[in-house]
Amino acid sequence: MQLSKNQILFITIAFISVVLGVFAHQFLPDKYYYDAILIATDPYNQKGFINSYPVAMMFYDAFFLNKLPYPILAIFQLSIIFYCFYRLSIPKKFTKLYLSNILIWSALIALSIYISMPSKEFINILFIFLLAFILKSKKLKQKTKITAILVLFGLFGLWYRIYFVMIPVLAVTSFLVFRLKISKKIITSILISLLAAIFMSISYDAVSGEYMSESTREELNEKRKGRQDSQTLIVSPIRTNNPVGEAVGIIYGYVTVNLPFESIIKFYYKPQVILFSIWQILLFCVLIIKFNKAREASKSAFDERLWLFHIVFSYFVIQGVFEPDLGSSIRHKFGVLPIIYQAIFYKRLYDK
Repeated sequence: MQLSKNQILFITIAFISVVLGVFAHQFLPDKYYYDAILIATDPYNQKGFINSYPVAMMFYDAFFLNKLPYPILAIFQLSIIFYCFYRLSIPKKFTKLYLSNILIWSALIALSIYISMPSKEFINILFIFLLAFILKSKKLKQKTKITAILVLFGLFGLWYRIYFVMIPVLAVTSFLVFRLKISKKIITSILISLLAAIFMSISYDAVSGEYMSESTREELNEKRKGRQDSQTLIVSPIRTNNPVGEAVGIIYGYVTVNLPFESIIKFYYKPQVILFSIWQILLFCVLIIKFNKAREASKSAFDERLWLFHIVFSYFVIQGVFEPDLGSSIRHKFGVLPIIYQAIFYKRLYDK
């Protein structure tokens, strides 16, 4: 079977990513391997069946992946990821020098950094592929797909990463905004989703005595201040121990992880931060444009392409609540790359 130009380019990118993954441990700084070493060695015997660290430790131990040298593990994990992308479909005109293509080319190559070692993101991205394949399915009705995905997000959140529980709530909130007869639906849905996240955090405080970002991002970063590996911390400009402070902290976090113009100026001496910041800004802008095109093309509020964007932008809101630093924000975006890939390429992937 003769390969198309799109397939050849995809396979070339996959090969480059795998090769980089094989040698990643030789050039990446030690800070990239803190989690990997913890997951592989499980020094405090934390492995278990609930929450991301214990589950990741159990997963890598059960399949003896924690015994593999990093180069072999990189080949194994990256090969699975790229096979899943291949099965998801390669978009038309993938060889063209479009901004959307460049963003995905660079993201696929950058996977070599984050999926070349024991990582919570490997499990995360496999779950997201499951959702992407459900969305792609032609056998399921639109409402069935959406319901299944929202339920799975909730279950995955309860099992693996608790903040995923917020995605169904925020995605439905965005969906309801789109049901209103108003202009500027996309911007309004983002703003309302941010307000919903703030409301959930305030409600969480009423139950637990702490706001969401205060008990996660702010508390973690307070311990990490001054460390050599924590120069890109996301710290709210004001204390987040009151409703106004929490609201400011969430909005500040959202802007910092999705439109990090401040980071480009602040970290002008760190080329990797500048590159990742530019990538995130361009990604956000491209997704807004694609979201608007999907809105114009969709004939049903339950169109799966619209729900892709409801979910992606809900995830971006959640990042504004929980992300502790710029490095984590980019790594966690790669953890949901399959649905970002689908959102950007939906028309070129599936439209006839």
